[in-house]
Amino acid sequence: MPEEKDVSGRRNEFVDAAEKLFKENGIVETTINSIVKEVNVAKGLFYYYFNSKEDVIEAISSKYNEIFNEMMRFAMDQGEYTPKLHQFIENCVNSFRSLDDKLHGAQENIDLSILQKRSKDEAKSVAIDALTELFEEGVSRGELIMTHCRYYADILISGIMELIEERQATDEEIKEIIIDLIERAGKD
Repeated sequence: MPEEKDVSGRRNEFVDAAEKLFKENGIVETTINSIVKEVNVAKGLFYYYFNSKEDVIEAISSKYNEIFNEMMRFAMDQGEYTPKLHQFIENCVNSFRSLDDKLHGAQENIDLSILQKRSKDEAKSVAIDALTELFEEGVSRGELIMTHCRYYADILISGIMELIEERQATDEEIKEIIIDLIERAGKD
């Protein structure tokens, strides 16, 4: 008798299969039938774990955002403010680059827009909240002179995302630009 897979393992199989097929064929063109065929199980098993293809998209987005959040927290244990801010910007650029790389199909014409929007909106919100908190910490420590911390955070995170999506600036250039903008804004 074959060994049964645990619930999370089986669920992850569906998520991984759907992710693969979405990247190969696009979200619209990938059907539930093609996902269950890829996993090689009966269609009813899909509905045991998910109510719809939309639920699978949500699961993939959640997976990407868990990875994004882990990368954002990487090495954020510096005690001093400036190194912590610099590490945050580095983590942010690296995290958005990694997320952007995951959100592309096997070919240019593959449509992953539903997954892209959901994943990027969530990541943007998390990054803006974290940067706002970091700016407020800088203000309270006397390291920054800044009003409207959330607006600055929104503008800078949006800028990072845009520069990464355009794929013209290197990660190092993006980090340098963002640090420069923060330093200029924080001294006024």
